[in-house]
Amino acid sequence: MPDISYEFLTKFFTNYLPFSPTPSQVEDFQSDLTLVSPYLLEASLIEVKEGTKGTILRYRPNDWRPAIFSVYNRKVAEHAQLFPVFHSFENALRSTVAVTLEQHYKHARWWRAIYEELTRGGKAKNITHIGAVPLARHAAFRIGAVILDMEGKKFPHGPVDAMKNGYEFMHDCHLNHIRQLIEDHWSIFSPKFDPLSAADFSAKFEKVREARNAVYHHRSLAGMSDVVAAAEELLDKLNFCLKFVHGKIGACEPKISFLIEAEKRHRTWVI
Repeated sequence: MPDISYEFLTKFFTNYLPFSPTPSQVEDFQSDLTLVSPYLLEASLIEVKEGTKGTILRYRPNDWRPAIFSVYNRKVAEHAQLFPVFHSFENALRSTVAVTLEQHYKHARWWRAIYEELTRGGKAKNITHIGAVPLARHAAFRIGAVILDMEGKKFPHGPVDAMKNGYEFMHDCHLNHIRQLIEDHWSIFSPKFDPLSAADFSAKFEKVREARNAVYHHRSLAGMSDVVAAAEELLDKLNFCLKFVHGKIGACEPKISFLIEAEKRHRTWVI
């Protein structure tokens, strides 16, 4: 039975490559598909085809690998540039929620009463106060849903039981949990994001989250500037200057040493 790369090879040669490949070219493509992201490779192939109107692929088929991998590596570089954006965004939002909810509920483990109610077989909505602070039903439901998501099949003996503060709780949350907790406590968070409405906030947050997921799963990303603008706007509301921080990160020169030189067996290409 053909392996999964055959499916992508068929798509590539049928949809994008305007020439009949030689056996060695087929072998090159198939070997590449064992080492790279097929989604980024496909996006790079499409860009080369559209950007050159197919001339490289049609009239200079021996040059397709350098052309495609030049685009592929640019996309990888774009992903690398976005990592500090996502890192800054995630950590700022996670820490903001951790600190803000602790201050609001006046309790370091503000989720604890709901967790204990769930372990007794009760429902999150049964908890109407955290200490002396009223807890809205929709907020209680959300906290309970987040707890159950984090615990998964380990409930009631998962990681939440040992958590001692909001930083630990937020660390284990999915990024969409962060958005949901803000949405369900919007009256608390809205002053931080004024004049954005809850819907505006969520739309910008989701733009960043979806882009982050695409990049972390090595998929091609369109609208990079819109993603950066959304992250920059939300972080600015928290008094975090993304341009300043990204610039400082970019100015660092971490030392990475490589010991293995490229050989013929590595199947490199000429640019």
